[in-house]
Amino acid sequence: MTGPDPAIPSSPPAVSPFADGLLAGQPFTGYRLRECLDSDDRRAVFQAETAGSPGMAVIKAIRPWPDRPGTAEDFFSLAGGIARLRCPSAARGRDAGRGGGAFFLAYDPVPGETLARRQTGRIGESEALRLVVELARALRDIYEHGHTHGNLKPSNIMLAPKGGKAALLDIGFAWTLAWPDDRAAFLAKSEFLPPERIAGELNVDIRGDLYSLGAIWHWLLFGEPPFKAAAPEEALRLRLESPPVFPRERDPRLSAATSGLMTRLLEKDRDARPRTPGDLMRKLSDHPLLGERETLREGTGDGEAPLRDGV
Repeated sequence: MTGPDPAIPSSPPAVSPFADGLLAGQPFTGYRLRECLDSDDRRAVFQAETAGSPGMAVIKAIRPWPDRPGTAEDFFSLAGGIARLRCPSAARGRDAGRGGGAFFLAYDPVPGETLARRQTGRIGESEALRLVVELARALRDIYEHGHTHGNLKPSNIMLAPKGGKAALLDIGFAWTLAWPDDRAAFLAKSEFLPPERIAGELNVDIRGDLYSLGAIWHWLLFGEPPFKAAAPEEALRLRLESPPVFPRERDPRLSAATSGLMTRLLEKDRDARPRTPGDLMRKLSDHPLLGERETLREGTGDGEAPLRDGV
């Protein structure tokens, strides 16, 4: 049993006008933007050269919503938190600034490309499982260092060229600054957010990241996140109110293990999800398509840090 047949990948997404403008204007002092790794109308990720000395960086740029109160203060406060983060699975922030109507955060060099750009079509069950294991490892790493991500999605995941090792961007970052308020941000970009985040709960913890991982898993297998709808308001309602996702009903070729684990990750009630990334990795270690069970079991005990929110 190998799961769904991979679809023919589409071409990489086009560079947005926002990213094009930054490439043409080169507004960020100390950096020369080179390749756009991912973009939309309000944010972009670039590989960049550092000016005055050989070296590279990853630049995450965001176009803030005009006249939103406190935007600059929020941005630089959160950028400082990212710069202080020390974790092997988190891209290390080293500089922040603004130019060309955008804020930017520069990270130490991260090889590869975003998951959003690498996977532009459906993939098979075994390959998707390998990526989910790698992302569970990355979440376990940041969790054991006392952090949650808060906005895990394909464009915030950098994958190395060989082996697929993941580095996470924008941990705890205020991506909602690109919108007039949180509600508008959720309407525009809620595909991978957990229901409790959309509902405005303040104590969102690592189980929210595990929900996002389940949504990414669904996206890898089916080419779209769960609970799609044409109207943004309807999409939000489905994420908050719809019945559980049963992936095997959509594709009977999926293994019961994949379908069952994904359904657990996508539970509306976070108490029904795995408690921690280590808990998830123990469950993944028993997956019949996985050949490295003992390796996965290392460091997945219940002695992990307690549930917590934010950086």
